Amino acid sequence: MPFLSQKSHFFRKTTIASAVSLACFSLSFGVLAEQSDTENELKKVERITVVGATTNSEITPAVLANYQANDLEDIFRHTPSVTVGGSLGIAQKIFVRGVEDSMVNVTVDGAPQTSTLFHHIGRVAIEPELLKSVEVQAGAGEATAGSGAVGGAIRFKTKSAADLLDENDRFGGTAKVSYFTNDGHKESLSLYGKATDSIGILASYVTVSRKNMEDGDGNTLPGTAADQTLGFIKLNAKLTESQDITVSYEQRKEDGEFGKQTNWAPLESDPLFASWGERETLVLNHNWFLNSLVNLETTVYQTKSSFKRELYTWDASIETIGFDIRNTSDIGTHSITYGIEHKNDKVHSQSYEDFGGIFDEDGTVLGAYVQDHWQVFPDLRLSFGLRFDSYELDHQGIEANWVKVDGVWVVETDAAGAPVTSTSEFSAKKQDGFSKNVGLLYNLADNLTLSLGYAEALRGRQIADAFTVGELTPNANLVPEEVENVELGIQYNDGAWMFEASVYSSTINGVVFDKFKGREGVFYENIGDLGSEGFELVGGYQADNFDVIVSFNHNNVELDNVIFNWPDPTDATSTNRIEVDNIDLAAYEYGGLGNAVGDSLNVNFNYHLNDQIKLGWNYKYVASLNDIEVFHRSIELGWVEKLETIDKPSYQLVDAYVSYEPFDSLRVDLSIQNLLDESYRSHGSVADYGHIPGYEGVVGIKEAGRDIRLTVAYQF
Repeated sequence: MPFLSQKSHFFRKTTIASAVSLACFSLSFGVLAEQSDTENELKKVERITVVGATTNSEITPAVLANYQANDLEDIFRHTPSVTVGGSLGIAQKIFVRGVEDSMVNVTVDGAPQTSTLFHHIGRVAIEPELLKSVEVQAGAGEATAGSGAVGGAIRFKTKSAADLLDENDRFGGTAKVSYFTNDGHKESLSLYGKATDSIGILASYVTVSRKNMEDGDGNTLPGTAADQTLGFIKLNAKLTESQDITVSYEQRKEDGEFGKQTNWAPLESDPLFASWGERETLVLNHNWFLNSLVNLETTVYQTKSSFKRELYTWDASIETIGFDIRNTSDIGTHSITYGIEHKNDKVHSQSYEDFGGIFDEDGTVLGAYVQDHWQVFPDLRLSFGLRFDSYELDHQGIEANWVKVDGVWVVETDAAGAPVTSTSEFSAKKQDGFSKNVGLLYNLADNLTLSLGYAEALRGRQIADAFTVGELTPNANLVPEEVENVELGIQYNDGAWMFEASVYSSTINGVVFDKFKGREGVFYENIGDLGSEGFELVGGYQADNFDVIVSFNHNNVELDNVIFNWPDPTDATSTNRIEVDNIDLAAYEYGGLGNAVGDSLNVNFNYHLNDQIKLGWNYKYVASLNDIEVFHRSIELGWVEKLETIDKPSYQLVDAYVSYEPFDSLRVDLSIQNLLDESYRSHGSVADYGHIPGYEGVVGIKEAGRDIRLTVAYQF
């Protein structure tokens, strides 16, 4: 069986291009109920689209194969508005317009990936090889985006058997072997077929083994070796002419020996600790299209994630169970989507050896929403929606009583040898509210469209970081976060030339931060307002056998109206109340909120030499950020006496690939990541604090140096 055609149709002029344009400003009008033949053809082309940001280059599953993507950094490597930091796969975090993914509604086939197991690791883990599409909605958008989407939404969708089989085939498979010079290998096997004319099955197994990477200076990066395995099975069935159902199960594991703070670079003398991470996701999707009034979509899901460490013998897990039921009714020139969703998150944390405490939080959110897309006249569409969310949360803890014996802290025991414990229970005040959005898409002229959008979102108290849930102090004055997002854009696309420009301003009022307060433990608090503003530009040209796209991104993410209680230099027993604005976000002090990223320029080129050979390269430049003031919180805690500054140096990356298909069933991919062997630290990682006395160990892990990747795939 031949490989499916993956030729780019990025610039093709269709009616769907207008929908994508408005989606790029967080207010997509969706796909019309009756689509043209051209639209149906385009739907067959697997595509990764960045929604809410200027579209950047050919980010399709074909591109992921060309560059042999292995992790989140590879997926978004060529997208200027999205930054991935952490270097090591398990520690990677996504930043969309400077806002961390912990403030973004992330789903896999509709199943949310909730909260954080450990603040020094990422919370999103996905295998690029399985992806059918990824949508990244930057900033608050439509009412249908899901609960708590104050920073936007990221939606991963996986492939089905139908996406891999040719129309007349009943069975097929793909076997792949990959080798990376920096430094590891990857093997995968996917089998797919039709059990009957109406039932398809896909099963995949992927294994990755990586040794410690080397940076661009040739230095080994300790604590970056890891092993990953993935098992995936998906069954889809056409129940009737108007109904289909899909059930999928995914299990992903990753283990290795990492530093104490997984996303920091261990010092040469620092020990490494065995760690184990796992995620299981079970999803059921049902679609029923009865008529123009009933187009019902139902998603039911369960996700379990866990992280276990040799250090402190601590074990943490999060379970999420929920559903989303929505219907779309087309009434005249209106397409109205409305529905309800319910999600329950449970976090559990305890020691798996000696007793040190057992801590649980149970959070529930119930949401209802409606979104209307109104075709006022042929050149004007309006979109407006309303959403209501209600949050509830309960906390329970059984804590050990620690005492110092001969200078060593141990758990106190009673006469029978049982640990002496204390219990704590509290419930967060119920938090609820409405959020609205409105937008328009107007055709100014042939090929030229204007989009404008305003959107709000609300997020109540989420379940806590699983590794700090036992240190919480309740806050009765906590209020939900509320975001306002405004975007304006213009797009030109004649099928060959294209240009897009967007400007945006987003403010999360009363942003919630799990603020460490010394002896008081961890304290969730509304610390101020988080603002993300900037602009994005993209331009490109596509001919029959090549395309080139140039994009630029400028973003400024900062905190305003933040109150600190700094020590009074004239009186050691008192403090001064200080209000500070324009605080550039840095991941060390404000992990979970965001990270300042320099201006970025991206140039992407792809050339189809003939039917068998295609090649391309990508250039990315990230400008430096210097003299970033840090330690505002550390002064309040008494850790330091003055503000310090850190720098984020600029870097430039060149990637290249050649793909060769000598015959239908065989494909060979050769790619080079970081061709110039640049030594750099991503702006999405923890910055370098090593020049500050006492903070020599607070340094993010550098990214990998040059990596030559070779993949051979055989399809049958």
